[in-house]
This record gives sequence, structure tokens and C-alpha cells, in this order.
Amino acid sequence: MKKLVSIFAVGLLLFGVTTAATWDLRDWIDNLGNETPFGYTVNQKITVDQIAVNKIVVKSPVIQDDLWNKIRKYIVMFSQYSLSQILENAALLDQSKEKIFDFATVDTGVTMELTSTGDTINPNVVYYLFVIPKDQNGILGEASDEIWFKLATQTYWEGIPSAASTVHAAAGSNMSLAHITHTIAQNKVTLRWTSVDGSDKIDIFLWNPTSAAFERLASVNMSDEKYEFTLTRNGEYIVNFMPNNGGTEYRYTFVANWVVAAPATTTKTTTTKPTIGKIPATGPKENILIALAIAFVLYLVYRRVYTKH
Repeated sequence: MKKLVSIFAVGLLLFGVTTAATWDLRDWIDNLGNETPFGYTVNQKITVDQIAVNKIVVKSPVIQDDLWNKIRKYIVMFSQYSLSQILENAALLDQSKEKIFDFATVDTGVTMELTSTGDTINPNVVYYLFVIPKDQNGILGEASDEIWFKLATQTYWEGIPSAASTVHAAAGSNMSLAHITHTIAQNKVTLRWTSVDGSDKIDIFLWNPTSAAFERLASVNMSDEKYEFTLTRNGEYIVNFMPNNGGTEYRYTFVANWVVAAPATTTKTTTTKPTIGKIPATGPKENILIALAIAFVLYLVYRRVYTKH
């Protein structure tokens, strides 16, 4: 019966538009600190109804607003990055997409479909998906749980991947298994890890306590098994290892105690004083001597001229 209801709900779908603008996701993130009167609860979860190499169909229970009215509009958010990654790095919003489903009527459940061609989904990439309900006044409710899926392998995971289950394991590397270590020498830290199958690239982020956000340091090959950067302060450092292909990220923490601040470069200003030569002495005695010298020269000239005559 529920299956028939879901099919009926799809038939009454007004429209489903995919856009990369993600305005609803941005508004939802901006209002995370505010109280939301309605939305998904821990007992209301989205599930995968169908998955194929070219599409995924998601089923959701119908959500009610604070006045018990049934919500008819649902926004499906999907991205190659998880919601936790997007919350840590707002720039990833630009790489997210949303598809709006507005139903004319609803009963107890709705189904929403994404396709590889219509919604520009790469079948070989792991995507993260969750749903946000939106009431008739444009207010966004609590988001659903998150689903990870990969069309090429027709696999999906509901909730956080678990190493204990092959069905609920991320396709990419699990960096918690990479045995990450570090060494510090001369203000430089070298991070080392053991390659883990599933991902060929790792994005490395460093927590900036001033901006209270992770900032990208580099994107390196998994096979490099080490990365070095310069320390700028003493204290705790948090490094986030984020593998590609939908792998499980891992935050590694270490403490630096002996970071030496780089000496400040100073320029010594030298003032050159002009050289002053010896000033001839002057006074009555010196003036008489000068007068006698002049008189003696005049006398010699006179003698020379008188002798010629």
C-alpha cells in the first residue's frame, strides 16, 4: 500500500528543478543556531527506494509543520562533499546542488528521483544526499539523515559508514586506518601515513584558531605517504585528512612546544657626517705675520724691478 501511495505521490509532483545555486542550503546553514519548529526527527529517516546505474530514487516520510499541516515541498541537497565538510568549509557550497520537489498532494510518503543525465551526476563518484522540508511560508525545517551513494556500483549507505558492515562502508579510504604520525624538526612538522586503498588523493586542511575554520594546505597523492609544512606557533595543531572518492576523513592532533619565532629583520641606519678640514687659526698675531709676509713679497718685487733699471 505504501508503495502505491509513493507512486501516486510521484504522479502528482508539480515540478522538480535542479540548480547549483543552493540558496535554500545557504539559508538553512545561516539559521542553524535558530530554533526550528518542525522537520525530520531521529525516527523519521529517508531511505533508498531504488538505485540503478543511471538514477537513484529516495523515499521520505511526509513531514508536518508546527500546526500539523503536511509539508508538500522538499529540497534534495546532493554533493560530492558531506554536510560536515560543507559546514567546515563554506566554499564547498559552490560545488553542491539542490533539486526542489513540490507535490500537489501528499499522504504518508513521497519519493524523489535523481538521474545521472538530468541532474549531472557522475556515476563513478560517491555523492552525499539529504533532504530539507520547506513549509508554505518558505520556512526551512530540520534536515534529514544523510545518505551516501554511487550509481556505477549501485551501492548506497544510510547514515555514517561503519567498518563492521560491508554495505555501510565508504568507497574511498578510511584515514583512521592510515596510522598517521608526525615528527618535528627546526620549526617544520612532517606528517606520515600508510597508504589505504580506495582513494588516490588526500586534501589536507589545517585548523586556524583565529578564523575558527579549516584552511586547505595542499592536495597530495595518497602514495606520497608524507607531507611537510612550517609551524608558526606553539600549541595544539589539528590537521584534517580528507580522502577523495567519498572516503572517511580523519582529524589528527599534535602539540608543538619548541617553535622558535623567526627573528625580525632590522636595518641599521648609518648617518655619515661631513668631514671638516682644519680651519686656519686667526687673530692679531696671525694677522701681523700675514702682513709681514705680504710686505716681504712686495719688497722682493720692488728690488727686482729696481735692479733692471
